[in-house]
Amino acid sequence: MFEQILAQAMSHVQLITAVLLLTAVLLQFVHILQTSRINRKLSRAGRWLQRYLNAVLSEDTDDEPEEEQAETRPEIRVRTGDEKVQLSAAASKSRQEEDMRVSLAHKKLKKDEEILDTVLQEIFD
Repeated sequence: MFEQILAQAMSHVQLITAVLLLTAVLLQFVHILQTSRINRKLSRAGRWLQRYLNAVLSEDTDDEPEEEQAETRPEIRVRTGDEKVQLSAAASKSRQEEDMRVSLAHKKLKKDEEILDTVLQEIFD
């Protein structure tokens, strides 16, 4: 039985070799396609991450001048006019500004988390 199978295989060595080579070529083609698909997804995720980082970094640089301006405004108001009235107005405005900053910071943090979740989902999908 084994000798018959061996005899048949020996008579068709070229055909078996051709089939094995064709299978290897097809598997290599599938590998190339999968690698290309993964590279596209990674590239897309990299672009999303770059946009996210650009947005975060540009918002951070935009926040700094506002804080500096807000700090100098109460000092100017205190120096020009009735000190008690200006001081209480400045204190209430600074509280309101601080509350608004905290609110904006929470919104920004929530937005950043959503963007990060989206980026991570794109990466792992």
